[in-house]
Amino acid sequence: MTSTGVTSPDVTRPAVTRRADILRYTPKTFLIWAPPYTHTSSGIRALYRLCHHLNVSGYPSALLAEPGHPLPHWNCFLHEGPVDDAILVYPEIVSGNPCGAGRVVRWALNTPGLIGGDTHYPETEMVFFYDPQKRADVQRAVAEPLGPERVLWLGLVDPAHIYPDPAVPKTLDCSFVYKGAPLAERFPLPAGRIIEPLESLTPNMAALGETLRRTRTLYSYDHYSNLLREAAICGCDVRVVDEHGTWHDPRTCDCPLNILWDADLLATYAGKFHSSAFVAPFILELRRRWDVPPPNPWWKAILPFPAR
Repeated sequence: MTSTGVTSPDVTRPAVTRRADILRYTPKTFLIWAPPYTHTSSGIRALYRLCHHLNVSGYPSALLAEPGHPLPHWNCFLHEGPVDDAILVYPEIVSGNPCGAGRVVRWALNTPGLIGGDTHYPETEMVFFYDPQKRADVQRAVAEPLGPERVLWLGLVDPAHIYPDPAVPKTLDCSFVYKGAPLAERFPLPAGRIIEPLESLTPNMAALGETLRRTRTLYSYDHYSNLLREAAICGCDVRVVDEHGTWHDPRTCDCPLNILWDADLLATYAGKFHSSAFVAPFILELRRRWDVPPPNPWWKAILPFPAR
């Protein structure tokens, strides 16, 4: 038995198996419900990245996701066994509490009910929201007042793949649809040039970064996507279409469905991606209602990937 109360595996096993068993069977402080991982959804990336940051901060965490799908090279693990006393984090796309957890965090990554899930949450749940701009939308789903302490935001632009390189020739124009399919049906792309669909060129994050660095102009039908930031960082001229069919720069418009644009985006995005500073205030807010154990330095020491 270790000092943490976790039974040590058989010392004759290979080190990687020993560590994998400990990661698998250590009781978890947090469990995070998530769809299979894909780089194409920032919401899904956020769930897996939250798991990583909680783990590197010393709070044993794992994902409730379908097995058999590749995981990103972050400190993310699939959960095996009962929920027990873990705090369960559900995104807003999940209805109710299907796992029967005793403590539920509802993380609204978008407007409640917009793309699935419930439009109202019970008082037993602690509700957090990703985008400060969505506070009013999320407030309509809960009875208790939601202040800035309920913002749960983390950086999602990975500098390992998304970065500028002025030496790369700009040889492409690309389009991006994703959540903008209704607009794409109404408004055609600008005529007179070859415009490649970005989705068909980017099967993974590495390909996304490489393609964006080669792209002159990105025409996006999705105005509310982290991809717009990634394109701007890679040096693309970014254009989105509004409800009237006008193409414009999202960094200077006042459209109601727009992402937040930091003036110092290029200088700060890498640090924000790696930073786990948000974990401490998140835990502090949870402790207003629930008992959350302190971080475990031993847990951080056995994680397979560096904190970054």
